Amino acid sequence: AKRYARALMGLAQSPAQRDKFLQNLEDFSRACKTHDPSDPSGEHDLVKVLAAGHHTLANRRAVLHAVLRKVGADPQVVKFLELVLERGRISGTEQIYLHYRDLADDAAGRIRATVKTASALDPSATSRIKSALEQATGKQVLLETEVDAALIGGLVAHVGSYTLDRSVRTSLDRLRASLHG
Repeated sequence: AKRYARALMGLAQSPAQRDKFLQNLEDFSRACKTHDPSDPSGEHDLVKVLAAGHHTLANRRAVLHAVLRKVGADPQVVKFLELVLERGRISGTEQIYLHYRDLADDAAGRIRATVKTASALDPSATSRIKSALEQATGKQVLLETEVDAALIGGLVAHVGSYTLDRSVRTSLDRLRASLHG
């Protein structure tokens, strides 16, 4: 998947085109996951249909083109995914998308972060956390927030491959472990 993601990155002639390719891959991935379950094939995931050997390559290519037309994919992305289909790697499109997203974010100076808290954050707290993460990383942070009541309080931040856990739940778990020591 990494090799395919790097190859697609190499096709992008500009930052705008790189981001368009990213959007196309995201739209394709989303379209595959929202495939109509009432489809006569009985498949709930369109990628399974595209990867199925019992369908002819011509039929799978036609389905691929229909989906890509629906999402308005760039002609280079269409050719790229057609090649992925022909090489029997279409089942890895989600991983290709995720690797491409990481490469595109890195090239654009972006990093994705997820912050989990026990209750919903107000906009000013979200802004402060985002600013602190941007200062710490030196990159533009694309922040997602989640609510996890099991944390009790505090927060857990996932930034790239790093995790910062300042939740009350973890503090209590550490205290419990030290008492039972």
